[in-house]
Amino acid sequence: MEQKALECPVCKSNKAAIAGENVKLSGRFEDKEFLTTELTVLRCTKCGYYMFFDKMAQFTTKE
Repeated sequence: MEQKALECPVCKSNKAAIAGENVKLSGRFEDKEFLTTELTVLRCTKCGYYMFFDKMAQFTTKE
């Protein structure tokens, strides 16, 4: 498993706050309903972009 530093795809900032843990998304697509696995939601503290990661994601912190 590769560990990589967190980087916002929009503004390239590496600072984010946890917006939610164990979040499940549900929805509908062509008359089929779906439910995702549990996700961790991070919100970029610089631009507000939301990033979703599954349980396999691991983060390193660079101070």
